[in-house]
Amino acid sequence: MTGGPRGERPRAAPFAAAPGLPLAVFGLVALAAVVTLLPFLGDGSVTLLEQALSYVLAVLPSGVLVYGLLALFDTYLRTSRLLLLGAAAGAGGALAAQLGGRSEDLGVPAALPLVLLFLADALRVAAAAALALTLARQVTSPGAALLVAAAASASDLFSVFVGPTEALVREDAPILDFLLLIFPTFGYPLGFALGAADFVFLALFVALAGYLALNSLTTLFLGCVSVLLALLAGLLLGTALPALPFIALAFLAANAPPLCRSFFADRKP
Repeated sequence: MTGGPRGERPRAAPFAAAPGLPLAVFGLVALAAVVTLLPFLGDGSVTLLEQALSYVLAVLPSGVLVYGLLALFDTYLRTSRLLLLGAAAGAGGALAAQLGGRSEDLGVPAALPLVLLFLADALRVAAAAALALTLARQVTSPGAALLVAAAASASDLFSVFVGPTEALVREDAPILDFLLLIFPTFGYPLGFALGAADFVFLALFVALAGYLALNSLTTLFLGCVSVLLALLAGLLLGTALPALPFIALAFLAANAPPLCRSFFADRKP
């Protein structure tokens, strides 16, 4: 056990050995390349394979960026500063979206909207990582982590199919520009979208795995795979599917044995 960031209560330091800065820079550069270059590649017709490949090209750098930011934030920021950084990043991402990184601004490839789209996505990923790490620092038991996974999955399923998200999508509400991260596909700036909440919970489960001495890298890998599976399933079914339940199942799959052992050990008299 080591001390927390800048004097916070003692916790495990799950990301202390992770190369946070190189990973964050790599994820940022790779995501910038995908967002700004992919719309200029293609012949105007997107095949199923190209659409699936665009999912991979966007999700994997985003996952690397999430892990790198978690490592950086956990090493250097106490919770109060983490919240301030998250708020600033979220505001910056919303501003970038408002200035041009919105769906109505992405009809054809153009330099400025694509740069703004990249900034909107990258800043909101940073805000998601900051919020997720703040929440993860409050969870101290496997039982609480399991409760988070179950509650988040149930609420997301309700919201997407019959709740607020379904209503916003049906009405094409302008607020969706701030709740969704847009990624390109081959030949088109407007390729597909993922909810900001999906990145919050992907980062949250990775951080929880680290703090609870579980498998954080496996959680990250399976979490990214689960997002890809949700996107591919939605593509094949012709309808958008909530990614969060897939992410929660990935967290459980990555950590099932240690979660079960810890959960039942905590309940022994």
